[in-house]
Amino acid sequence: MPVIWFTGISGSGKTTLSAMLHQQMRRRELPVRLLDGDQVRKFFENDLGYTRQERIFNISRIAFAARELSDCGIAVVVANIAPYYEVRDFLRRKLPNYIQVYLKSSLQMVRDRDVQGHYLKNSRGEMTNLIGVDDVYDVPRNPDLILETGTETAEESFAKLALFLTRKGILTP
Repeated sequence: MPVIWFTGISGSGKTTLSAMLHQQMRRRELPVRLLDGDQVRKFFENDLGYTRQERIFNISRIAFAARELSDCGIAVVVANIAPYYEVRDFLRRKLPNYIQVYLKSSLQMVRDRDVQGHYLKNSRGEMTNLIGVDDVYDVPRNPDLILETGTETAEESFAKLALFLTRKGILTP
């Protein structure tokens, strides 16, 4: 089963679009689970910080769970920044049915949205290692799909996603 991984900087729409996809797949009675990076951190009682190595370790946890679920015949939708080339290359190697969806949005747009308040906290010096600001976000080299979430509504992006997944045979009409 596929592992559909949403990547993009904080505020680009990963949680919104992954939840929309998860809901749509459940409506179609497809076996599916949603893994959100923030929820995984909470499950492990925020035992990791936000250094490069800690981020990579957290992504590895998510990837392992995603592979296990996929191997059991469950589609997996993942919302996680996965900011570095090396981790996305790892995901491609380790997840046979990996689909990378890049949510493209400008830093200014996500700062304006600032749904979780990360950018405000970072500007006040209350938060460091913010991806795209003081830690790198490597723009994906070869995503399977790019959604322009900085200029599209969530509904427009989801329509493109649904069409893409229908063409791949994952969502049936």
